[in-house]
Amino acid sequence: MAPAGPAAGSERLPFAFAGTAWYARLVLAGLLAAGRRPVALVTNPDRPRGRHGTPQPPEIVADAGAAGVPVLQPATLDEGLVETLRGLGAAAVVVCAYGRIVPAALLDRLPWLVVHPSLVPRWRGAAPVERALMAGETTLGVSILRMTAGVDEGPVGWSQAVPVPPDADAGEAYRLLTPPAVAGVAAVLDGLADGSVAWREQVGEPTYAAKLGPGDRRIDWSRPAAAIVNQVRALSPHIGAVTELAGRRTLIWRARVGEGERPDPHEGRLGIPAGEGWVEVLDLQQEGRRRVGAAEFLRGAGRALLEGEGWPPAP
Repeated sequence: MAPAGPAAGSERLPFAFAGTAWYARLVLAGLLAAGRRPVALVTNPDRPRGRHGTPQPPEIVADAGAAGVPVLQPATLDEGLVETLRGLGAAAVVVCAYGRIVPAALLDRLPWLVVHPSLVPRWRGAAPVERALMAGETTLGVSILRMTAGVDEGPVGWSQAVPVPPDADAGEAYRLLTPPAVAGVAAVLDGLADGSVAWREQVGEPTYAAKLGPGDRRIDWSRPAAAIVNQVRALSPHIGAVTELAGRRTLIWRARVGEGERPDPHEGRLGIPAGEGWVEVLDLQQEGRRRVGAAEFLRGAGRALLEGEGWPPAP
């Protein structure tokens, strides 16, 4: 149950927001829309990007700037950062998809709250949404934790299960997880303000959502079609499942489990045999080219498949 809001006339707890990745952008936007403006954004330093490797800030910096939120990009997380945040008025720090480990020595200096998109202790770690979708799960969730030295091991101040459609990709799942995350942050901040937040220890056997690596992206066509489609969903729309088609490295962005007889590619549909069943590829993108639908691909770069070159791919 969410903690009660602050009493009428009381002030909301001022907080800083630490985040970098796309989900952090969604949650920050939701907090701003809800009237919860952080006193500062803490995010990663500029990093080389693009063809020429020019240092560029994370995209969330522009989001904060548009809302008039001061931005901090510390190279080191130390006591100086805490003092700066305190000087800006922060009484807590909300951490969401920040991508850096906060040193244990700082955890007692301010309350650090973690927005974690899973029902802990299930899927602790770096990629909870992606791992849940890969496993075919349709009930995800959000937990607001008090940060401790153990990764995602802290006590829970708020949590909510969130159903997702069986065909949802990671982008849709993160969007569905955003409103509950915003509500949870607001509830816990209000609970900290009036002393009503009730922390509970995590219960149950933990599972871990390891950081995604190159091997998680490579499609193994000997796996069942349903498992491959879940992999594609989990890695769309920002990462991409990888295979080779028509002699080129290819990202598969959207797919579904094939039904009935596998179509001939001359019909404008791209059905690839799997270890069990077949996968219908709907959207794909070859290296150096734009994302297209299967029919457009087969009319262009995929015409080699119509001529039998490397078709069908071996499972």
